Formats: sequence, structure tokens, C-alpha cells
Amino acid sequence: KFDLNKDNQSQIYGIGIKELWQVEEGKHHPGRIEHTVGWPLPDTHTYGGSFLYHLNEDNLIAVGFVVGLDYTNPYLHPFKTFQQFKTHPAVAPTFEGGTRIGYGARALNEGGFQSIPKLTFPGGCLVGCAPGFMNVPKIKGTHTAMKSAMLAAESVWDKIQAGDSATEGVEPVEYEEKLKSSWVWDEMKSVRNIKPAFHKWGLWGGIAYTGLFYVVGRGKEPWTLQHAGTDNQSLKPADTSKEIEYPKTRWKAHL
Repeated sequence: KFDLNKDNQSQIYGIGIKELWQVEEGKHHPGRIEHTVGWPLPDTHTYGGSFLYHLNEDNLIAVGFVVGLDYTNPYLHPFKTFQQFKTHPAVAPTFEGGTRIGYGARALNEGGFQSIPKLTFPGGCLVGCAPGFMNVPKIKGTHTAMKSAMLAAESVWDKIQAGDSATEGVEPVEYEEKLKSSWVWDEMKSVRNIKPAFHKWGLWGGIAYTGLFYVVGRGKEPWTLQHAGTDNQSLKPADTSKEIEYPKTRWKAHL
């Protein structure tokens, strides 16, 4: 009705799978953060990687794996990929003898800066995860979601106080202006080219691009790479794809 996506690219997504473990004494290092990319994904053009966070108490570790849904092989199984990741010799010892006490999964908006829609309409506005304010390479979005809601609340209040809304349902048009003047917009813009670089040039090309233009250049390059299309457009037919053999998980930390 309001054509909010008129001037942006279509959203693309990832799936994030997460488990919470209580591990044995001696295997817990509060504050330690580990991230990986690549393995055990089937090829260098499949975007994804892991996170492993040692929480501050009770020997708790949050571990997970994210897979971009723009993969090409229909035989890829994100959950089995995550379980295979935990068999790596640098990862498996952490969880042996531990107890998995929670698990879950969620979809992630990975379109970033290029996929942010128009944020306001008569009677409402888009805040938080809905418009896609996640910093994709850092897999972080809570801080940007909270800030967007704060700016929206200020804009709604100002518009109500002014009493000058052009529609019966208040449209807080200043919200989008406030957001574009905030650190949220600067952060989203600085990482805008990382995901499309990995899609276009694969793992090694994406790492090289990120190192040169984000780590060194801080995302200030004067161009914006476009996403290749929606996720479903990347998927190849099953009869032209190679089946993926996932290992059986035989150790008790996977039960």
C-alpha cells in the first residue's frame, strides 16, 4: 500500500543456529570471543561462519553458525553444517563432557544498507530488526535496533507535540532524517559492500576486499556494490548439484 521498498534492493537473508552449553571447569574463559569463516561450508562462494562466546559466569558458552541463504547447492543443510563444525579438532574438546542447555534459530536480515526501505508511513514507522539494521559482518544488531527505536520515539513525540501531521495517522517523517544523521547510518554504510563482495568474489576475494576497503579504508569507498538478487535466484537445480555427505555425529556432546 505504501510502496516502502520502491527505492531499495530486495532483502536477503541468513539463518543463524545457536546453542548454549555449560562446559567443564578449565574449558571456560570468560570474555573470550572466537569467529570463523568458511569450513565446513561446501565451497568458497557460500557465505557463512561461526561464533563462540565464553559468557561471564556458570561455565556458559554460546556457540552458533550462520549461513547466508544465497547459497547455490540445494543439498546444503545449515543445521548439519553447524553440527559438523563442532567436530573440528579445535572446537570439539571444548564441548566434550559438557551439557547443552538451550538451542534455537532465527532468520537474519543480511541486505544491509542497500535494502533499508522507506522507514515511515501514516500511522507508523519501521524500527529494530524489521527494516534490517544488522551489521552483517559482525552479526550484531541489538545496538542499532535500540537506537532506531529511541530515534523513532523522539520523532513520534515531536510530531504529536507539533500537531502538524499531514495525515490522521501521525507519520513521524523526522525519524528517517534523524536516523540518517546518526551513527547507525554511518555504521550501516561502512559495511555495505562486505556481503556483496563475498557473494561476487567468494571467500578469498571477500576477505581481500574487506581488508582493503573496510579495515584500512573504513568503508569510505565512493561506490556501493549491489546484491546479485534475491536468495532464491542463487539456488541451482538439484539434478545439476553435488550431494553433500555430512558425517555422523557419534560423540555425546551432540546429543
